[in-house]
Amino acid sequence: MIDLDDLRTVLAVVETGGVIKAAQSLHRVPSAVSMRLQNLENRLSVTLFEKRGRQLSPTSHALALAEDARKILSLVRETESKITNEEPHGVLRFGATDHLVGTRLSRPISKLLKHYPKIDLSLKVAPSERIKEAILCRELDAGVVLHSKGDGRLTSIPLFREKLVVITQKNRFVLKEELSTQTALVFHTTGQYYSRCLEWFDYMGTMPARIIELQSYSAIVGSVAGGLGLAIVPFYWLEQFNCFDMVSVHPLPKSLAFVQVDLMYLRAENSPNIKALKEVLLQKSFKQEWLR
Repeated sequence: MIDLDDLRTVLAVVETGGVIKAAQSLHRVPSAVSMRLQNLENRLSVTLFEKRGRQLSPTSHALALAEDARKILSLVRETESKITNEEPHGVLRFGATDHLVGTRLSRPISKLLKHYPKIDLSLKVAPSERIKEAILCRELDAGVVLHSKGDGRLTSIPLFREKLVVITQKNRFVLKEELSTQTALVFHTTGQYYSRCLEWFDYMGTMPARIIELQSYSAIVGSVAGGLGLAIVPFYWLEQFNCFDMVSVHPLPKSLAFVQVDLMYLRAENSPNIKALKEVLLQKSFKQEWLR
């Protein structure tokens, strides 16, 4: 007979890709995870994982079992929550990008903690790709990230569209014939804003002379104001920190001017803390403010 610990173990190994990370997420030693997998395979007379170098590759049996495990464990959590009427409490490990924490999310997060004082918020600031990876590895419970292609393990709830603009040194215009000599200032060279910057240069029929990665939008705006280069940044950030006296703002083509921002968490996760977070972020007042 398969028990809940069997389901949790298989699901953790499938989602993390290995015994060591699964053991960390389950707060067990790797040998215990390996032994449980081996015993389960013997009882079912199937192979759940195949070794490929140092990685474990799930078989079709493991993937099917993991999918059922998500549904079963979610139902168990919902049942427990109904019985105990559990209020949001304990650690909520939440991630968001630098500019979102400093602008759009500051008020909702403040309201969340005010309405649910038993929640102990742990906040991680990182690029969207790292936040998504941390959620999949169960290092974070949820995050607000730039939209990416679908992943069956995750639930993504659209929040708003972020408007992007080009900024240059004050009173300097974007001249197509000069773009190939320009320096592009970007926030992380692995993120979607970096990709959008390259898409814009490609749209203009050229590429920048060089690309410089900076670690904050404050550094980017200051560098643009000083004449180091140009950048593509969220318009909302410029509004919130009143940067219009420092730089000139230029629109992007409509096809490149917006990116979708989503709330993301594991599909199997439906804890009171996640419910509270969704409740606050989806409030009409915040949605209306973000759509301005």
